[in-house]
Amino acid sequence: MMLEQIGNYIQAQGVATLEVDMFLGYMPDQPDSCVALFEYAGAPPDLHWGGEYPGLQVRVRNTSYSAARAKIENIGKLLHGAHETVLSGTRFLLIKATGSPEVLRRDGSNRVEFFINFETIKERD
Repeated sequence: MMLEQIGNYIQAQGVATLEVDMFLGYMPDQPDSCVALFEYAGAPPDLHWGGEYPGLQVRVRNTSYSAARAKIENIGKLLHGAHETVLSGTRFLLIKATGSPEVLRRDGSNRVEFFINFETIKERD
């Protein structure tokens, strides 16, 4: 659910389009230029209120280093510091980058892949 909510938000900002050049939970071999969102384990759910702390990873791939870098920085600026934001009915108290964008790898087709990780604080769905 979180990936859909954040994916819809990124799409609404005109950065990428779901199932065209942005994918949730996977990164297909094509297109060359794309964004992928992944969930990972964050901190345990809170015991005293209906909150949870899932991790989010955003990856950007492109044949151009500078284009990939510009896209991941744009997404980082869009998400880092988002607070008290309701996305598809779920209240996100905070989305915070845990570091700067970083190169993950160059794949077999010489496309560069960047990533940035985020901590989130949100109410349980």
